[in-house]
Amino acid sequence: MTLDTITVQSIMQGMARGESYTVLDIRSKNEFQNWQLKGMSLQAVNIPYFDFNENEVNDRLLPENSRIVMVSVYDRAAVRVATRLQGKGYHVSYLEGGPYEWDDFYVESTILVTPQLKLIQIHRLASGCLSYALVTASQAIIIDPSRHIEQYLAIAEREHAQITHIVDTHVHTDHISGAMRLLARTNAQYLIAHGEVRQSDLPVHMLKQGTMHIGSIDIQVKILDTEGETGGNTILVIENTVMLSADVLTVGEVGIADLQGSAQEWADKLFNVVLREVKNLSDDVLVLPAHFADIQAINAGGYVGAVLGDIRLGAEAMARSKVLTFKNRPKGFVASLHPFSEDIRDINLGVESADLSRAEYLERDIRM
Repeated sequence: MTLDTITVQSIMQGMARGESYTVLDIRSKNEFQNWQLKGMSLQAVNIPYFDFNENEVNDRLLPENSRIVMVSVYDRAAVRVATRLQGKGYHVSYLEGGPYEWDDFYVESTILVTPQLKLIQIHRLASGCLSYALVTASQAIIIDPSRHIEQYLAIAEREHAQITHIVDTHVHTDHISGAMRLLARTNAQYLIAHGEVRQSDLPVHMLKQGTMHIGSIDIQVKILDTEGETGGNTILVIENTVMLSADVLTVGEVGIADLQGSAQEWADKLFNVVLREVKNLSDDVLVLPAHFADIQAINAGGYVGAVLGDIRLGAEAMARSKVLTFKNRPKGFVASLHPFSEDIRDINLGVESADLSRAEYLERDIRM
């Protein structure tokens, strides 16, 4: 039989229309636990292929009006299972490209449009990574780019802008930065504040504390004093309206992907930032982080973000409850460290290089 295929793009468009999907993942339980396709109106069910029994299907899947999306790395296995399900009247499609198609899928959300600027948030849904394109006066600034740079080039072309600045708010340890690939395709400047980059051969312009004027806007640069294993993070405040908070302030859960093993130290600094470093900013400043812990953090507006006033209230409550002792921290309080964080960090510092195959291997070992 011929099995219908469905793309990740089609699934996302369907969910936007209110459709629901059941992902039937027939990989092993271990593979399923390490990686799941997630969405607002999507539920993942794991029945390993060798454990599959069509007589149990009705008890283990969502109602029959939910479309079933098969996930498998083996086409033949998927076809066999789909044939059984179709015989029971289910509508079954096979995820085109398999699990890795989801890994490399991105979604754009336009956050802010004014006469002076346009700000776009780019979600890498499988890893929880966020990057940004800021367009002002025919210039584009790309912040925390992933290694898949085509999307940033497409945004610049669509907005009739030239990429003039590329910023990493910190040295990433959970994904490979796209900064060097973007530099190879543009005449942009690469900006970062992390001191370790100074000793590398990367073509770096060091970010400095203060105000940058780019295009027709002012960007306030706040470089945190975070010597030690955690490295440094840079906060960018755009026109006193939006704060790109790197891994300093997160939205939803306090989950920090690039901790480098110093969770308590970084948590203490987080409170310092929330309660002191940005004390002069208004409560209605929109905070946009570099990571999110779960796809459910995407709000009704289609982006990940929260106003500073709400984050301040949450931080004060946690401070009073002393939750940051890490003794009885809530589940998911700190994001898991990437098993290849040191390798990825060295690549982003220019110490090592990685071809496409190695880059995919390093990044895909961790799942949201």
